[in-house]
Amino acid sequence: MAEDIRPRPWSGPLVWTILAATGALGGCSTYRAQPLATEAVNAALQPPPIESVKIAAAQFRHPILQPIVIDGRDGYTPDEIAVMVVLASPELRALRDQRGVAEAQVLQAGILPNPQLAYGLDNPHGLNSAATAAAAGSSGLVVAKSLGLSWDVTSLLGHSDQVAAARAAAKSVDLSVAWQEWQASQDARLRAFRILSLEQRLPLAREIEADLADTLALTRKAAGLGYKTATDLTLAADAWRQAEENRFDLETQLASERATMRLALGLPPDAPLQLKAAADFPELPPGTGAAAASLLDGMEDRRLDLLALRYGYESEDATLRAAVKAQFPKINLGINKANDTTPVYTRGWSIAVDMPLFDRNQGQIAIGRTTRQQLFDEYVARVAEARSQVGELIEELAAARTEMRDAAASVPALQQLVQSLDTAMQSRDADLASYRDARGALATRQMEEAQLRQQVLELGVALEIATGRPLLNRIP
Repeated sequence: MAEDIRPRPWSGPLVWTILAATGALGGCSTYRAQPLATEAVNAALQPPPIESVKIAAAQFRHPILQPIVIDGRDGYTPDEIAVMVVLASPELRALRDQRGVAEAQVLQAGILPNPQLAYGLDNPHGLNSAATAAAAGSSGLVVAKSLGLSWDVTSLLGHSDQVAAARAAAKSVDLSVAWQEWQASQDARLRAFRILSLEQRLPLAREIEADLADTLALTRKAAGLGYKTATDLTLAADAWRQAEENRFDLETQLASERATMRLALGLPPDAPLQLKAAADFPELPPGTGAAAASLLDGMEDRRLDLLALRYGYESEDATLRAAVKAQFPKINLGINKANDTTPVYTRGWSIAVDMPLFDRNQGQIAIGRTTRQQLFDEYVARVAEARSQVGELIEELAAARTEMRDAAASVPALQQLVQSLDTAMQSRDADLASYRDARGALATRQMEEAQLRQQVLELGVALEIATGRPLLNRIP
């Protein structure tokens, strides 16, 4: 009677193979759908509660920005707005997700490839098993089985370099995000200064427009009586139209700056937004205009974008090292246990080596070298641009501060003139036109002073960004 040689599918090695695979799958992640639904988007668009923003601002951690206590009574200062934007901006929230991607890449780089477990069965069929067994001098045939375990040992060669590259890349991403947070905060701070400046200039512009409107009305009346010419009337009308356009332009700028500020804070378009000036006027320390060398000293170690490029260069250098090591032929080591159908049982080991006839990883090496050189050149260009920008900003700032001081020095004389004419008007020793002209000149000069002060602030903040460190201080 022929021996039963049917395979037993649940025999020992196969059971262990299936159990090992099942156990490995037990630790796998599962998929969860996250549809881009309108409800989810609307929920994400809701601004965070102001109390949570205040708590986060007091505990804020950033390479440059410092924690701040947000008061919020009677409005927010530019410094408070700067930190609030970093905490509440939807755009920055999406940007910070890059950190999670970089951390996941570090995790992936540290994972070694899995070993390979192989199990096989060869079931004889189509033969007279009894005759074949007799011819083989055996009592019968058996199912041939094989069990092997192998692993690519060359994966260890570049493993440390791949992990180092991923960690440096993650650090580069972290610094790049912090740099963009710093820029966003400075941009919000600038806009807060602009809004305060526009709110200061707009009443003056309206005052000038109202005075010129009165002047136009009087000129039109005088022209009707023959005391003024058509030329006088045209000049008065042109002056009033120019004042009207200036006022309208300031209102448009104010509305635009407020809308951009609300967007940066994640607020609805119609949300109230009240700002207040800081207790002191921010200004660069005296003598900064002659201190370009001190501002440039150590700039490469302060500017977060330059530090991010350096870590990016370090990451690419490690990637290139890993690519060079990957030239080594792949070696796969394995151990196996098997038997054929006679049966003959064997145990042994195996080694498989790639023959580097065509692919010697030369493509990845060339890419790595070119990318590393590109990052080097980009870093050099960024440093040159930053140094040039600092020098240019210092010169512009010195000129703007001189012009602002001259404008401020001329205001008291105009104020005295307006006060004198006002006193003279009460005793009827001055005409109304002279009084309005003096008031208009004073308001115009005050507007120029406010605009120059805004220009000095913007140049100061630009210098902060260019040097990578806060420079504005508070002085009485």
